[in-house]
Amino acid sequence: MGSLLCKAFPASSPAGGWSALPPELADLVLRRLSSLADRVRFASVCRHWFRAATRYSAPTLPRPLPWLNFHDGSFRSLPDGEPHSFRFRRHAVCAGSFGRWFLFEEAAGCEPSRRHFLRHPLLGTTKRLPGRCNEPVDLLNPDYGSSHAGSRSSSTKFFISKVIVCSGDLIAAKVNYRRRRPCTVVCCRPGVSPSWSTGMCNGHWYHDMAFYKGKLYTVTEEGHLFVHEVIDNGGDGDPRVSLIEQAIQAPPPSKYALLDGPYATLDRVRTCYLVISCDNKLLMVRLMLRWTVPFDQHGPGDRRTKRMAMKVFEADLETSRWVELKSLGDQVLFVSSCSSKAVRASSHAHCRYLRGNTIYFIDDGLMSSCQLCPISMPRTCGVYDMSSDTVSSISLGGERINDQLKASWFFP
Repeated sequence: MGSLLCKAFPASSPAGGWSALPPELADLVLRRLSSLADRVRFASVCRHWFRAATRYSAPTLPRPLPWLNFHDGSFRSLPDGEPHSFRFRRHAVCAGSFGRWFLFEEAAGCEPSRRHFLRHPLLGTTKRLPGRCNEPVDLLNPDYGSSHAGSRSSSTKFFISKVIVCSGDLIAAKVNYRRRRPCTVVCCRPGVSPSWSTGMCNGHWYHDMAFYKGKLYTVTEEGHLFVHEVIDNGGDGDPRVSLIEQAIQAPPPSKYALLDGPYATLDRVRTCYLVISCDNKLLMVRLMLRWTVPFDQHGPGDRRTKRMAMKVFEADLETSRWVELKSLGDQVLFVSSCSSKAVRASSHAHCRYLRGNTIYFIDDGLMSSCQLCPISMPRTCGVYDMSSDTVSSISLGGERINDQLKASWFFP
């Protein structure tokens, strides 16, 4: 950044020249700053630079790169690895970061219910969420609980695994009711709804959820895609999920494939993520554990190896099928169970750190899977290159972070 400014304002320029930085040049400088912290520092120099950053460049400025939110509450930004921290309310437990928001839970005094709220740490905005959830409708067992959704009881015994801010007055969540039942999708109006709406349970465990073109979509471990219709009466009553249908069947499982000599590979799907592409397509990222198995099982020692692989599919909702993508082109995907996003590498062309056709992934669930089968333990986080089918470590400021970390993506 310094070289650009020095060319515009030589050392002999008067001090007032810095505050007179042309907005066109300020925009050029800002587009070379991928870190939110650097952009904030730029805007805080003087009011002229602040105006250039918030009014002139803001509408078309590419989003800054995400931060890694570690389970100990610390943050590291990409690509410089700069540490960050936030001050959170006392006696409130942070249950995870979801996009730009944090979900907090705290006890409600002597009451059995709990308080939930979303907090935007950069804007200081808070959205109050219900601490109770209505009992779900079990589509596989209609006699379970009450027969009328309007009279179903509510409880505090539910676990929120993902939150989506659909709009200013509509929040959706993927929850497990009483933890032992399969997932259900519920919604509410922040600060208004007394409890989360009654969801529908179809016996499936959803691994991810996305809000796409006004509808909620969920995906199972195998890759089955479900669509959830949401009725929003615009303030005249609480929103609710009125329908759940299967939109796409899972892609067929991979079969044995011959490799060099008497070896074969076998893929086992570990989890699936949903992410909206840069050109507004619904994508599914399928993370798999891939075993290389010798046909001759009587050889010396255990010659099995295990590594991680990924496949990407695009949802063709008109034909109800997944279309496998061999390349992401200019896109970079950041995926985790809490939040995922796609960015264009060309929008950060100055950043050699970012390359197209790659997937930055975080999956805590791999830890338990590795413990069950510790052969050639794969990474729980890293960068997957679709061009070379290889996985490398995530580098922050030239430092490679622990491949077995527990974290999630935070998108400032």
